[in-house]
Amino acid sequence: MSGGRLLITGGAGFIGSHVAHALLERGYRVRALDTLTPQVHPNGARPDYLESDVELMVGDVRDAHAVRRALIDVDGVIHLAARVGVGQSMYEISDYVAVNSLGTAVLLDALLQHPVRRIVVASSMSIYGEGLYRRDNGAPAVVSERTREQLAARDWEPHSETGEPLTPVPTPEAKPPSLSSIYALNKFEQERSAQLFGRAYDTPAIALRFFNVYGRNQALSNPYTGVLAIFASR
Repeated sequence: MSGGRLLITGGAGFIGSHVAHALLERGYRVRALDTLTPQVHPNGARPDYLESDVELMVGDVRDAHAVRRALIDVDGVIHLAARVGVGQSMYEISDYVAVNSLGTAVLLDALLQHPVRRIVVASSMSIYGEGLYRRDNGAPAVVSERTREQLAARDWEPHSETGEPLTPVPTPEAKPPSLSSIYALNKFEQERSAQLFGRAYDTPAIALRFFNVYGRNQALSNPYTGVLAIFASR
């Protein structure tokens, strides 16, 4: 696929702009489909940090016509377009489901008419829920999110069912999902949809479970930045 044209949905965003830069350096031609949402791009204009060689198409991933147009003569897709924010997803539910779940479905539908050689989708660490813990005897322990009662009591540490303290340990990729937000549900659905599509239509599909990513080109108005925006404002 080296030297081919790749489509990055959400390509004018924080991660998308860095991916575009890296691909251009490696000789790819890059097209970006981005809605330039006001929460990330307040003036609605092409961001200055986006490489001039990136072909920017302004459009919504939920718009089948825009997606099909963006897929013309494309060899591969990197699907980054999404609403991002664990907390915000719990009170803007319809918007998160529409952009993240429906948007991915629209893309996969369009790929039936414009097949590509590979699909990469951005998933999230949020699908793991709580990390993995170890009991005092060394046995692994999987815990759920804290209850309202625990939070009200400022009891931040997880405990076993018998009340013993638990020790956090590295969480392996193979840990079963524990979905505790609409955003996590969206991301799990995105990666599973892409993988099911890939198997059905013989198209390699890879899901990348991003952890917290920070750096240049990031919009502090985006809830993805989390506590970083609070620190930066003080």
